[in-house]
Amino acid sequence: MSDTNHVLYSLISFAITAMLIVVFRKKVSSQNGKNLILKIFALLTVFIHYSPLYYDYFTTGSAEVYDTMLLPIYPCNVAMWLLVLTAFLKNKESGFFRMLAEGTFYLGIVGGVIGIVFNEIYIGNPDLTNWHVLHGLLSHSTMLVGCIYLLAGGYIKVRVDNVLSGACCLILLIVDGVVIISLHRLFNLTPPNCMFLLENPFPQLKWFNPFVLGVIALLLLFAVTAIYEQIALKKEERWYSRLQKKFEGVILK
Repeated sequence: MSDTNHVLYSLISFAITAMLIVVFRKKVSSQNGKNLILKIFALLTVFIHYSPLYYDYFTTGSAEVYDTMLLPIYPCNVAMWLLVLTAFLKNKESGFFRMLAEGTFYLGIVGGVIGIVFNEIYIGNPDLTNWHVLHGLLSHSTMLVGCIYLLAGGYIKVRVDNVLSGACCLILLIVDGVVIISLHRLFNLTPPNCMFLLENPFPQLKWFNPFVLGVIALLLLFAVTAIYEQIALKKEERWYSRLQKKFEGVILK
């Protein structure tokens, strides 16, 4: 359960995120400046994620490596590395980058918010003075800024087409989970509950599994982007108008 400190951290984190996004949008206009912001938050997220190794080493003389430092076991781990890839990919005009950035945007936001509000490490040890607890919250906060900036910085647009990128991202998560679980079994190790493929994290919700959750996520993504297009775009720019034009073009050929 969350306590007052956790609630305050979450509120302050979201407020700072919003403030930074507004400042960046107003003050940074050059593409090089935008790319630099993306790179800073991508690298900052990775640095904070691995910081307990250095903290432990310089305070105790030894350091323990956790499984999430070696392998992308949870969706937020994948989002962190996808953010690094989008930040440092040179060709930011390609279709591959667009799909990658769109998937990173949605996965990073969901993973970032869940990692802050429902942080299992903090819930198990509610102590913000403990760096092993605090770093998990901070890394999700910096990742959230970087992922939101993909939209605020003009790297992506909210469109119904984003559903395809979201589907590719979900497939990546499942493949990631299968590969990591298989590697553990190959070397006779107890596999982690990678991408929640082995065990339901919410036993009381018997219907819950990554596949059902994935379908629900894609349906929600379609609904949100379709509503956005209906509000923000002209009729001829909306998904069904574009689809109709493509269909008519195929028939005419």
